[in-house]
Amino acid sequence: MHDAAETEETLVQGDLNKLIGTALGVAGDQLEAHGAFVPVGLVVDNGGSISLVAVAPNSVEGGGEEELDADAMIADLFQALSQQKGQNRAAAVVCDIHLPDDATDAIHVMAEHSSGVAVSAVRPYRQTPDGWEFAEPFLEPGDGQIWA
Repeated sequence: MHDAAETEETLVQGDLNKLIGTALGVAGDQLEAHGAFVPVGLVVDNGGSISLVAVAPNSVEGGGEEELDADAMIADLFQALSQQKGQNRAAAVVCDIHLPDDATDAIHVMAEHSSGVAVSAVRPYRQTPDGWEFAEPFLEPGDGQIWA
């Protein structure tokens, strides 16, 4: 019986690593190409395939210029991922956050697995005259919202 639990743990870890790695890569590519990125979701379906989940951008009426309402998009993504949870093994939402203590922005990936494991990855970044500089990502325990 020990092997089955170990295999499942390896599978969970593999799914989460694949999700986080892909999410960090997608966000990094968007930053380098456009200087910004919008929140997106990623899923590992029951067959093990990874795919992107996007929602329509919500905008907030601002001083003449429409501003993206990232918080509303993140809420919409979690809602969409919750509705699809039966067909997925794992899911993640990636967004941009500000780290006030470090005075820098970061890519934030909230990943969770249907087994109940949730982990958060944070990868600080900054723009330099030579382009974008990415720090090593660090992991923190996450809060499950999809399979909670």
